[in-house]
Amino acid sequence: MSEHQSESIPQLLISYGKANKAIAAAMDYARDKGVKLSFVVVDAASHLDGHKGCSVHAPGGHEMTRGKAYASVATGGQPGSALAQRFLDNPMVWGNVASLGLGAPLLPATGSMPIFFGGDLVGAIAASGAPSEVDEAAVLAGILAINATSSR
Repeated sequence: MSEHQSESIPQLLISYGKANKAIAAAMDYARDKGVKLSFVVVDAASHLDGHKGCSVHAPGGHEMTRGKAYASVATGGQPGSALAQRFLDNPMVWGNVASLGLGAPLLPATGSMPIFFGGDLVGAIAASGAPSEVDEAAVLAGILAINATSSR
């Protein structure tokens, strides 16, 4: 490699099709439970595509949901439940970084999970609008529907 060429590390990102399939499965889960939820998928670079990223079913839920997904990706693939515990353990740290989100807050809350394919972080999915356990179960249903995992 010449001195003028830079090295780059390829990054795997969730596809539009997989993001939509995950959201559809999560929405099916929510409908079966009789709850209205907001769903967001962000890719591993924290980008939100308006079509891929939002399926809003709860009033005002989109930005909160995006903040949950963004926090999961920004922390290298941590689930929202782990981030919520970190917030409880040290709220001052989150108070200082919460506004660093790209157009959304960095929200450490249960209801978001990273999306891994073959051990590679490709994005995160989040839900808001129901009790945290229901949000989390819905996003897990979405992850499983695309044959992905929520951990390496």
